[in-house]
Amino acid sequence: MALMSFGALATTALGLEIFLASWPAHASGRLPVPPSSQALASHRACVEALERQYAEDKRRIVEKTVDADGSSQETSLETSGIERNGTDNVRYQATVWYHHGRVRTDLGQIETSHSFETRLRECKGAMLHISGETGYTLSTFEPWRKSAP
Repeated sequence: MALMSFGALATTALGLEIFLASWPAHASGRLPVPPSSQALASHRACVEALERQYAEDKRRIVEKTVDADGSSQETSLETSGIERNGTDNVRYQATVWYHHGRVRTDLGQIETSHSFETRLRECKGAMLHISGETGYTLSTFEPWRKSAP
């Protein structure tokens, strides 16, 4: 391993500091949901728990609404539903997306933030395994057309 002189080390550190400072402050992030397991009375009871979660997620869907000031809200669901893989293995994976838009008059655009909750629930026999993650992505922008007064 080569040794650096103090001057070279300081120059490298300064370059790294400038490089990191030039990165945008907004990025994306994810946090895992700690995995857990729960023993249920039967495989059927486990599948019913998946069916209840799927029904609850479908009720969370909210079509896009736009307020008079141009702000918007929407909740969407990405899933393939309940999937059966054999007789005792059933899974439900879904991502619930939350979209919130606001007018950025300084940019003449609408900025929409996006956050999500992904969940994976699996029944292996009567054992329910739960995992997932929460997070957010970069905002998106679209042109804003001010409505007439």
